[in-house]
Amino acid sequence: MPSELTKKIDLSLQRIETFHPPEGLYLAFSGGKDSVVCKRLLDMAGAKYDAHYRVTSVDPPELVRFIRDVYGDVDREVPRDDLGKPITMWNLIPRKLMPPTRLARYCCEELKESGGEGRMTLTGVRWAESKNREDNQGVVTIMSRSAQRELGEDENFRPTHQGGLMLLSDNTESRRMIETCYRRHKTTLNPIIDWTDAEVWTFIRGERIPYCCLYDEGFHRLGCIGCPMASRRGRSAEFARWPKYKAAYLRAFERMIAERERRGKIDGTWRIGTDPMEIFHWWMEDGVLPGQLVMDEFD
Repeated sequence: MPSELTKKIDLSLQRIETFHPPEGLYLAFSGGKDSVVCKRLLDMAGAKYDAHYRVTSVDPPELVRFIRDVYGDVDREVPRDDLGKPITMWNLIPRKLMPPTRLARYCCEELKESGGEGRMTLTGVRWAESKNREDNQGVVTIMSRSAQRELGEDENFRPTHQGGLMLLSDNTESRRMIETCYRRHKTTLNPIIDWTDAEVWTFIRGERIPYCCLYDEGFHRLGCIGCPMASRRGRSAEFARWPKYKAAYLRAFERMIAERERRGKIDGTWRIGTDPMEIFHWWMEDGVLPGQLVMDEFD
């Protein structure tokens, strides 16, 4: 391993040891490259943890099979509502009366982020992934208004744009503060927050860690098919590769329209389309206007 990466590995292991609670860590495992790195680091640290994969209903089939076949010790969690019924993208869209968008990413909260309540949750979030993560995530991040009131004046923490707190240093005083509040708040530990993409792959290859085959086919990040945070070109490529997911979105849009009609919410303020394909083009931001003809093989 390069010396700079060796230093980061040691620092990541120190972070795990420093913020390791007696009952163990909750590993939020997605099956992506960062998740497999975090899982190996936890094993290297000899840490107590339990790994959980949230079944989103829109992950690539290859990724789902990879987790099932290679990481059998990872618990599969199906998100459920207050009545115990499974939550999927296909019943979320009609319930929310709109598709998920960049500004209304209700799917992340409902499908991915609801696990690990009351636990110190470990994730593979890294600053190199996006500017938004750099602004809103630190080594430890506490997402709570009450935590901001309690710790917001302390110099060891900085408020995030999302209303949480980001830990700025890993010192002993900070550790005591985290220990007093993580049981009551949504708290995450991000041990590889400062790793680059190149360092992640060097570690994977050096440790011979299995990873999903989609990376070898040109995918740089693995996530929900059709995620509005992805590029338009990337989303189009996903629907070309997995057309059944496009059909599933169209059926969900059809049910969404029916629910809006039932509630009297199809009126002059509703401008994104009145049939599933119109809404799909609006959602994809592909420049196809309502009423515009599109050849089947190109839509």
